[in-house]
Amino acid sequence: MSEALTLAAPERVRWSLTDQIWRDVVFAHWPCDPALLQPMLPRGTRPDLLAGSAWIGLIGLRMTVSSVLGVPTPRGLRDFNEVNVRTYAVDGRGRRGLVFLSMEASNRTFVRTARAVAGLPYRYGRVEFERRGSETGYRVRRGAVGLELRVRRGPRTAAGEADRFATARWRMFSTWHGHCLHTPADHEPWALHRAEPLSCADFGLLGELGLPAPDRPVALIASRVDARFGAPSRC
Repeated sequence: MSEALTLAAPERVRWSLTDQIWRDVVFAHWPCDPALLQPMLPRGTRPDLLAGSAWIGLIGLRMTVSSVLGVPTPRGLRDFNEVNVRTYAVDGRGRRGLVFLSMEASNRTFVRTARAVAGLPYRYGRVEFERRGSETGYRVRRGAVGLELRVRRGPRTAAGEADRFATARWRMFSTWHGHCLHTPADHEPWALHRAEPLSCADFGLLGELGLPAPDRPVALIASRVDARFGAPSRC
């Protein structure tokens, strides 16, 4: 049985591996066949389902990595734009988390460091952020592939079941040298706003991953959260 989807982390991260600030966070989500995603997940996990479907998330954000192991991050690594592609999984103990399938970031040094140290699927690309009035957008270009995500902010919303499913994730599952790792996360509850998708166009980036393009995605936006990641452990 899977754990409940809670608005706050079920356990506090007391020892921080890294502290981060996420700003202008745009979420777009759409359903996907679980059988397509299962081979992409760490060993020992399975797709988490909502209404019988697995889900793909496309997330744009402005990232600040405040510290690593309690040490303030050098200026050249701190700030960058990111667009990540993720999905949602459950491990054998029923713990829910997210799995990153691709992480596009505009800081080449951070990308190299995150890939080497944590084995995360970061890739360097040109990630542009734009905000005009109530519209917020991200554009990615990496070689011949790209992606655009742009939404219009709507009213504040109380998080329903689908919103919690997409945003209330308190751990990351990843693969490190063939082993499944579980990394806990902690941050204040999201202050979510409904968002109208204006553009969610794939120019080869999702196709490169073998994922379907979005069809009428569900969108949300949040201004900021301050997040902490704890030490990873074996699943």
